Amino acid sequence: MAEDGENDAAGSDGATTAFVLAGGGTKGAFEAGAIRYLVDEEAVIPGVITATSAGSICAAVLAQARTHRELVERARELHDDLLAMTHTDLLFGKQPWLRALEGTPIGRAVDGFVIDRTRPPLPGEPPPAPPAAVTGWRRRLEAAARLGRSFPHVLRARRGPKGQFGSLFTLEPLAEALRGGGSSGIRPVDPALIGRPGLELRMAVAALGDGVLRYVTQDGNIVASDAVTHVAGPVDVLEGVLASASVPMLFPPRPLAGDVYADGGVANNIPVDAAVRLGATRIFAVLAVPLAQPRDTRDYTKASGATVFLRATAGVAFAERQLANLNPPLPAGTTVTVIDPVVDVVGPFEVSQGLMLLDMDYGWMRAADVLADVDDDTRRQAVAATDEVVVARTRAWHHEEAVWLAGSASPGDRRALRDLKARVRDAVNDRKGLGLPTPTGAEQWWSGYEAHTGPAPGGLPPDPLAG
Repeated sequence: MAEDGENDAAGSDGATTAFVLAGGGTKGAFEAGAIRYLVDEEAVIPGVITATSAGSICAAVLAQARTHRELVERARELHDDLLAMTHTDLLFGKQPWLRALEGTPIGRAVDGFVIDRTRPPLPGEPPPAPPAAVTGWRRRLEAAARLGRSFPHVLRARRGPKGQFGSLFTLEPLAEALRGGGSSGIRPVDPALIGRPGLELRMAVAALGDGVLRYVTQDGNIVASDAVTHVAGPVDVLEGVLASASVPMLFPPRPLAGDVYADGGVANNIPVDAAVRLGATRIFAVLAVPLAQPRDTRDYTKASGATVFLRATAGVAFAERQLANLNPPLPAGTTVTVIDPVVDVVGPFEVSQGLMLLDMDYGWMRAADVLADVDDDTRRQAVAATDEVVVARTRAWHHEEAVWLAGSASPGDRRALRDLKARVRDAVNDRKGLGLPTPTGAEQWWSGYEAHTGPAPGGLPPDPLAG
């Protein structure tokens, strides 16, 4: 382990070490957990960080560090920042036209789509079916009436301050937090610390005018897709962070140095190639989104055009792009260690702190699985045990959340939770039996309950295994 105050970014073998942090919205919680393990347990200190979208937000926090002690502090800060981001109104704001539709069927539909419809299904279950089509004359009339009640709000939205109709939200609350902190709980980021010598930062952005991939550097310059050739700048580094996270249609693009930029994940969600071009030979690629697409059993011959389009672009095309991004040509001697989730725990705009904490623990354990000094068979067993822990904990969280919302627990609820907690305990013990560590406080995963809003309802025993 590096001594406090020592910059050991080259690693013990003299290799230049890099973190590559992928995009994925608040799925970046997995990345935060993996980073905590890499920094705290393995004392990895990067000399290069390349990132995209949500990974760029993580990278900006970490890139303020140069020594091991600083990096430990920033990794913990990142953990806290991401938990603060579960308060979505403090993270991003609605465009004025959308805010004018609050409380209407259209406004509720948008809110439900962004938060609820983007949350992954329970592990092992098929994706939720799209809302059933309205059939019958009575339902058609009811739907028409609901839309009719929204019409005055639509007119007011068009007459009022419009913002940008090309996006649903803005990132201005996040911009304010990154620049000055405040009530959000997100700590401010200091561009002067990021710009110090000793670390190369590249944040992927898509130039909409020139139609190319570029990167924003630690000192605010914009470079070409080769991660080296100067194109423009310098610009505000924090504007580069925001541009890298500006998902098209959800957030407006950001003007920077004569062009307009959006989320770099449209071209390169896992910028391994940029790390290679900067001379990194020891690369840790930390992903937020599973590489493999879960099988979808819906009959796409009968699906809507929108459903087919989303599956093809946000599903198949994105998965293939991730694989391509992860596997560029590598110089001899270069290693890429991939730390990736298999279970999809949170949505890209998650608001439940319990699921975020669970995903962080998942990232920590997966990093431990990947870096453990064990044979391949033991590693496969460890990976399977970790996934079993996460599946059981995720199912338990959803079951508990239903109990919290209901305000009481039935005998059936208690039995179901007892069985899930026993699965968690057994899977953790399986990992320990293989010599793999778990995060501090793991016993609480089965001897207590996951994090939820509000006090525990009546009818739940203090120890779920006693239920």
